[in-house]
Amino acid sequence: MTVWITGDRLRVDGWLDMPVLRRSQMRARRQDQRLLLEWSMPEGPCALSIEEKVGADGTAVFPLFRDWLPVADGTQDRVTHAWLWGSLGVIIGLPLVILALLFSFRGEVVDTIVARIPVAGERLLADELWKLQRTRLQLIEATAANRFLEHVGTRLVQTQPTSYVYRFYLANEPTINAFALPAGTIVVHRGLIENAQSAEEVAGVIAHEIEHVEQRHSLRAMVQALGFHAVWLAITGDLGAGMAGEGVKHLAGLHFSREQEIAADAGGHARLVAAGIDPHGMVSFFETLAKQQMTIPDWLSSHPASIERSARLHAQVEKVPAPLPLEYDWSEVKASLPK
Repeated sequence: MTVWITGDRLRVDGWLDMPVLRRSQMRARRQDQRLLLEWSMPEGPCALSIEEKVGADGTAVFPLFRDWLPVADGTQDRVTHAWLWGSLGVIIGLPLVILALLFSFRGEVVDTIVARIPVAGERLLADELWKLQRTRLQLIEATAANRFLEHVGTRLVQTQPTSYVYRFYLANEPTINAFALPAGTIVVHRGLIENAQSAEEVAGVIAHEIEHVEQRHSLRAMVQALGFHAVWLAITGDLGAGMAGEGVKHLAGLHFSREQEIAADAGGHARLVAAGIDPHGMVSFFETLAKQQMTIPDWLSSHPASIERSARLHAQVEKVPAPLPLEYDWSEVKASLPK
C-alpha cells in the first residue's frame, strides 16, 4: 500500500475503491507513536494508521502531515494539569482541614462524641477496658481495707441516683494513686491508704472519683486522648473492644481540665456532706500531698493539689459543721494491707 500526498490531497494505492481525499475531509491525530487519519465513506467510517518511519528516500513520514495535525492550544493540557493539581490539593489539604477543624473545635467534637455514647455503650466500653486493665494489676482482696472501700464507696454512691453499677478495687501498688474508669470502676492503690491519715481522707478521694464518673469526665478524657481515632470509632460504632483497646494505652496519661477538677471537688464535697462524712478529710489529704511535694506521676498530675484548690475547698468545708468521725479502726485498716 502506497500513500500519495499532493498539496492538500491524499491518495492510497492498493485500497480498492479508495477515492482521492481532500484534507478537509479527514481528521488527523496522534495515537501513541503513530499517526491516525480518519474519514467517512458511504460504506462507513474509515481510518488509516501510519507508523512513524523514514521513507525509502530518507524523508520522514510525519513531517509531511505536520500541517494536517490540529494546532495544540494547550487548553486541554491546562485543564488536565488543573484537575491533577486540584485533586492533589484535595488529597493533601482535606486531612489538614479536618485536623485543623478538630483542633479548633476539639472541645465541641469531644462533647459530640461523648453525647453519642449511651450509658449502655459506656458500660460495654468499661467492661472491655477493665478486662484489659485487670491483667496489668495485682489486686488485693478480702482485707479490712477492701471492706472499707466497698462500704464507704457504696455509702457515697447512694446519696444520689445513678445510672452506673460501681465496683471498688484495691491494687497492690505503692504509689499514691486512684483512678476512675467510665461507668463506675474505681481503683485505689495501696499507697494511697498507707499515706492517708484517716478514713475521711480516703473517703474524700473516693467521692472525688465518683464525680468524675457521674459527670463522664473519665469518658471524655479518654475520647480526647484518642483524638481522631475516637471519631472513627464513634462513626463505625465500635465503642466496645475497639475504643477499649486504644483507650487502655492512654489510661495512665489521662488528664482532667481545671474546670472538671473544680466540678469533681464540688460534687465530691456535696456527696460527703450528704453521706454524713466529714469533708475536711478531702482538704487535709490534698494539703498533705502539696506539703510533702512528692513525685507522683499519675494521680497528682491529673489531680493537682494547688494552693488555689485547697483554698476553695477550705471555703466550702468551713460552711458545714463537722459530723462524727467514721467508725473505722484506721490502724487496723492499714495493717490489713500486704507489705
